Amino acid sequence: MIDAKRTAGDRADSFRLMGEDAGGGRGLRGRYLPLMLMFTLCLVGTALLVRAVAVDYGARDVSRTAQERLRLISATLSTSIERFRYLPDVVARSREIEDLFRQNATADQRLAANQLLERISNASGALALFVADTSGLTIASSNFGSPGSFVGQNYSYRPYFQDALAKGFGNYYAVGATTGQPGYFLATPITLDGAVVGVAIVKIDLLPVEQQWRDAGETVAMNDSQGVIFLSSNPQWRYTAIGAVSTGQLKQLTDERRYGDAAIGLAGIALKNEGGYEKASFGGAEAPQRLRATAAFGPDGWVLNYFADLGSVERLANTLALAAVLALMLAVAGLMILLQRRKAQAVARRALEVLEARVDERTSELRETNARLALEIAERQEAERQLDVTRTNLTQAEKLAAIGQSFAGLAHEINQPLAALQTYIASTRLLVERRKLDVAKGNFDTMGDIVSRVSELTNQLKRLARRKDEDFVELDLALQVRRTLTLLKFRFADLGIAAIDRLQEGVVVHGSGTQLDQVVLNLLNNAVDAVRNVENPRIEVAIEIGDGACALTISDNGAGIDPAEQTRLFEPFHTTKAAGEGLGLGLATANRIVTDHHGRLSYFPSPLGGAGFRIELPRVETDRGRLRA
Repeated sequence: MIDAKRTAGDRADSFRLMGEDAGGGRGLRGRYLPLMLMFTLCLVGTALLVRAVAVDYGARDVSRTAQERLRLISATLSTSIERFRYLPDVVARSREIEDLFRQNATADQRLAANQLLERISNASGALALFVADTSGLTIASSNFGSPGSFVGQNYSYRPYFQDALAKGFGNYYAVGATTGQPGYFLATPITLDGAVVGVAIVKIDLLPVEQQWRDAGETVAMNDSQGVIFLSSNPQWRYTAIGAVSTGQLKQLTDERRYGDAAIGLAGIALKNEGGYEKASFGGAEAPQRLRATAAFGPDGWVLNYFADLGSVERLANTLALAAVLALMLAVAGLMILLQRRKAQAVARRALEVLEARVDERTSELRETNARLALEIAERQEAERQLDVTRTNLTQAEKLAAIGQSFAGLAHEINQPLAALQTYIASTRLLVERRKLDVAKGNFDTMGDIVSRVSELTNQLKRLARRKDEDFVELDLALQVRRTLTLLKFRFADLGIAAIDRLQEGVVVHGSGTQLDQVVLNLLNNAVDAVRNVENPRIEVAIEIGDGACALTISDNGAGIDPAEQTRLFEPFHTTKAAGEGLGLGLATANRIVTDHHGRLSYFPSPLGGAGFRIELPRVETDRGRLRA
């Protein structure tokens, strides 16, 4: 009976303890619930903060990259326009065009003017060249023989025509009223005997620029001062507006017939400012956002728009936010494990294993991102290596182009000793047959001298054409320059050029003979091109000695260089020569070589009346002006 009661009491105590434990469990949950809510809010706040910082940092980086791309695109577009800017002046000053405005111009004179414009247009790559009188009536055009000829058309309503008469120069982008083909117009007045008698106009095709943007996979658009897009990598945006266009602006566009019969609608570009950046979306609010960067272009109020992709920034920000959440969770989990270790070692170990599994699973995306970044870094390094190789090849191409200009004279130089050698061989064979060995021996000595002469000439070519330059050594500057003058001797003779040698002996510099040969050859070839059509052409080469330095000057009596071009002489791919006559790398390469020699290459007006170039180099002090052994 007692045992039965004891058993019942034990059961009651057990039920009471279980009840207390249950109540205690509910109390624990009540105490930890606020902490869990706070921890969840902390995780969310950390994720949002890290993501916001990452997005802001990524947007700054994308904005810098977009601005760099804008500068490059703007420079490329400017180059495409500037290479045609001289054409209206060339046309306005031509004799054939001036004859059109003299009294009673004949049919032959009109035909000659049309043919001249056609030749210039074909050689320059312009869409069209045409000439109008002061009333706006076109009297000559490069497309005079085609169905859409400009001859007889009146363009007095075009702003470029009005600006050319009023301001002395006009420029304007529009769709052709006759051909329907868009282009950029440059216009300049034609003066005869001090009076303006007409306007010369060139039309440039800028649509290939759109194709370059599309080939590069970039989203670029150019809009005018009214906000109307006329050039874009997206053809659907052409002749649409970024924002609303007022009625007055639409009337102006219609009166000028700037975009032909196109109905100016909206491009569907939604813009908003967010985080200090202007972001754009195409195709609705749910479409991916892009960062918009703009830059003013030209004097007409044009704006160049670049829409940079923000997808990679968003993805990276999400990854970093997830990583930050995981890091915070790891930190809190570690603290909980440390506090609970004495109470529940086994539970802590199992919880840690589960947590580590979750971390591995959630960080797999981060590892994949890192792998992709490593691959992109490797691809960029390879691209930089290819860029170095390309620059080396371009330098070599410029060198070989300069050699080619001198090769005709060198071939003539080699042919003479070879012809003499053939004569001496026949003569020596006859002397041997006649047993006149003493005279034959003299002929052998002469033939040996001839072979040495030819060998020296070919060695000069091989030395100049060598791809890899030798180490820097001490060089006699006058001797180095005279070797290059030897290569050009017969080119001077063929063109009747007087080469004036004012080189001082014993001036020693430290450098690469091959590289200095390339610089001198390029400058001499430029001087030859400058005096080709000059009466009594002259080229002067001189050495000046200063305190610890020397200067090699090459000057000519050519036409000189326009002051507007002098500031860009040493820019890569900039040339003052006609299309197809130069890569635009000669002076840029020469300037780089002289800089590598711790020197300076500069332009100066030649005392002879043309262009002059000065190569300043550090001078090596030697005993009595001789090279040290």
